[in-house]
Amino acid sequence: MHAQSDPDRRTPGEGSGSGSSPEDEQISAIISEFSEFFAFTRSRWSSYANDVHADLKGVGLMMMQLVLRKGPVTATGISQMLDMDKALVSRQIAKLRELGFVAAEPAPEDRRVVLLTATPRAQELMSQLRERWAHLYHERFEGWSIGELEQLRRSLHRFNTAGGELPQDGPATRCARGRGGGAGSDPET
Repeated sequence: MHAQSDPDRRTPGEGSGSGSSPEDEQISAIISEFSEFFAFTRSRWSSYANDVHADLKGVGLMMMQLVLRKGPVTATGISQMLDMDKALVSRQIAKLRELGFVAAEPAPEDRRVVLLTATPRAQELMSQLRERWAHLYHERFEGWSIGELEQLRRSLHRFNTAGGELPQDGPATRCARGRGGGAGSDPET
């Protein structure tokens, strides 16, 4: 665990080039905080994945959660949502299928496209993991007021919804559209 630091006590220009604007300095500090959070999250995902099965990687567990939340979804959709190489996604999905966490069926609109859904086994596992995560986050948020938690949630939601849209093309994206299939998963207009 890292030593707690007070971001308000940073001196102007700390961690950035001289002449930076206050906004640049704040964004740089936010990027540093996100990097630390991502490292924390990545290590947790890897640890939980190893607890589930020695051959399962943290990224596979992340994909399983995504299939559970967004399914039916295509491997292409997962690749787009996570901005990951399709070969990596395919290997992890194959492992999840082998372990009985993900089921695959051809899309009715185009039988070349495979739609992925979470199995009841995956749903049960993710429910158990969410309990563990909740405990961990409760510890980290100890001492935070409801107002602080709500402000963080609102700010993260605003940040997460401010991103641009990913490309929308190909049969996998079209077949999964409206089913959580990835970029452009909203129904066609």
